[in-house]
Amino acid sequence: MRQLRTFLGTTRRLALFAVTAVLLCAGTSFAAAPTTTLIEGVLTSSGGGAAADGTYDVTFSLWEAQSGGTATWSEGPVKVIVKGGQFSYPLGTSKPLTMVKLAALKTQWLALKIGSDPALPRQLVHATLFARWADNAGGLTCTGCVTSNHLANNSVAASKMGFNYAGSASKGGPASDLNCTGCVSVKEMKFDGNANFGAYAVTAKSFIGDGSQLTGLKLPKGECTKKGEVVKGINPDGSLKCVLALDPSALPADGLDEISNGLISNQFIDEVAATGTKIPIPDNQGTDAVWNLTFPNIGKAQTIDIHVKVESTDLSTVSMTLLPPDDKKTGWLLCDPCGKKDTKKYDATFSPAKPPQAQKGAGKKIADWIGSNPQGLWTLKVKDTSYCVPQAPGNSVYCDPTQKTDGWIALFTIKLQTLSNQKIAVSGDQSISGNLTVKGAIQMGGKSAKCDATTRGTIRWNGTAGELCDANGWTLITTLPDAFSSSKIITPTQGAMINGWIGNPQAKWKLCYRRSDDGASSSTFHSKCNGKGDTVTIAKLDNGRIIGGYAGCSWYSKGSYNYSCGGSFPFNVSPLGHAYRKRNYSNGSSNSFSHNYWIYDASNYGPTFGGGHDWYVSSNMTTGYCNLGHDYTCRLGTGNNYSGYGSSDCRNDFCGSYNSWKITELEVWYR
Repeated sequence: MRQLRTFLGTTRRLALFAVTAVLLCAGTSFAAAPTTTLIEGVLTSSGGGAAADGTYDVTFSLWEAQSGGTATWSEGPVKVIVKGGQFSYPLGTSKPLTMVKLAALKTQWLALKIGSDPALPRQLVHATLFARWADNAGGLTCTGCVTSNHLANNSVAASKMGFNYAGSASKGGPASDLNCTGCVSVKEMKFDGNANFGAYAVTAKSFIGDGSQLTGLKLPKGECTKKGEVVKGINPDGSLKCVLALDPSALPADGLDEISNGLISNQFIDEVAATGTKIPIPDNQGTDAVWNLTFPNIGKAQTIDIHVKVESTDLSTVSMTLLPPDDKKTGWLLCDPCGKKDTKKYDATFSPAKPPQAQKGAGKKIADWIGSNPQGLWTLKVKDTSYCVPQAPGNSVYCDPTQKTDGWIALFTIKLQTLSNQKIAVSGDQSISGNLTVKGAIQMGGKSAKCDATTRGTIRWNGTAGELCDANGWTLITTLPDAFSSSKIITPTQGAMINGWIGNPQAKWKLCYRRSDDGASSSTFHSKCNGKGDTVTIAKLDNGRIIGGYAGCSWYSKGSYNYSCGGSFPFNVSPLGHAYRKRNYSNGSSNSFSHNYWIYDASNYGPTFGGGHDWYVSSNMTTGYCNLGHDYTCRLGTGNNYSGYGSSDCRNDFCGSYNSWKITELEVWYR
């Protein structure tokens, strides 16, 4: 059995064939199209190989459907030469393919019959045969066969029209005798001269021109009769709207300086810095160095500048992200990387004019904070993704393999010009003839304020407490706001001293744990105080001393040191009144002591500071030891060549002894 297949690559083995045709055009666009169409195919045997070479009798036919019906056109049998299984034949050679027959078919199916074999399955004919229809366009002569749907816009010029249009007197001329209703749209009209509409009214949304020649317009009437009034607007009925010349409601929110001759203003430049010293960056530990900045409620931002400084051995492996108050997951990408290979310092300021990149899913962009209150927690996160090499040039300053740190965050500040809703600035002297009632706090002058006959009655803040200028000079004010209200250990004056060390004289603290009330257990302390932010621990010892420590971050019972709890320090309230700050010195490669153990945070430890530990409180919240000088600087003692670490002078200065003491009361307070 013979089979036919095409060059289409189909897997069907029955009569499949492809029609390929080349319709050549003559030199002019109206030349007649060819009346034949070439087809090519492959004839195979039942075994799948090429049919034997020779001449075969083939009948071709065109059908309107895939099966059934009557052939529209048929040719054959005709002689078709097969060689190597391949053949070709120009359809229409013996019986022409007429345009009328092709045009009458909605679809065209081609069938082949070889000799006396049954006809092979019909195949759908695509666009090629339809090109025969173009033969009719060469000498198109008809009436009504071309409608407006066949013509493109502006394709027929007026000079080609054989009739008058638009009521014009002559073909292609102006519509001089136009006489119709609704046949011309207003948008098609333009008046170069006057337009006389007679008794007909004209309605328009606007008039072009100065309106000086228009009549019938309703003008506002009346006048402002009261002294000091001016016209603010026109009422709907046409009467004038009058107001006093100084209308407070018309003043801008920042207009105080304009109406006070520059003496009063509610616009401020406020700069808030993250508290504490440098924050070390973990050296490729998979964790971030974190520095928090709490911006107070001082009003709406008019400008905003965010300043950051970072130092590391290789900033090409460091990235930095800032989380604003409304977004604690995604934030703004400040830099990634933060420098080229081996670059060690990054110092940048971001603003709406130089914005950081807001990542997908982040909250407000930096420009969106203009006009908003930036109050809340701003968090700076820095990550290092490559280990540092201390031996490389310039790296020893930053790379500390012992502490697994590589550099630090050196600065994090936010500077705003704010339109304050909390305060005003008054320049010059103030003269008050009546009583002065203050419901909020009064911020006093600083240490440099002078006390003499001309300033008596003034007050100042000396850094730890308030003072009054009287005949004896600056005298301590003993009645102070109680920052640690209801404390059983310290006085308000001592509380003010602790606030002075922390750097926030106005801070108020709330009790989260008291040993005498909650029990002597470190797990109880952690359950009541964890996650509450920075805390102040105050302890009274059985030797009469009052000591404590400020933690610049939350306790979490991590079971490890916290390397980023910047600003933390232990202190002696009585009898010294001294804060032991973080040590800042280098002793070369022989220095095996930590500079970054701020606190030790574990559920089976009480509040513990430093890596020595400088102050350790055991799980019973009663015993412990003092070994000051490991991370926090001694006031006395020079033992072990490390600023007093290990010396009895340093230990005794802080606690009175190494461990020959017990805690009689302990309180922990959160802000």
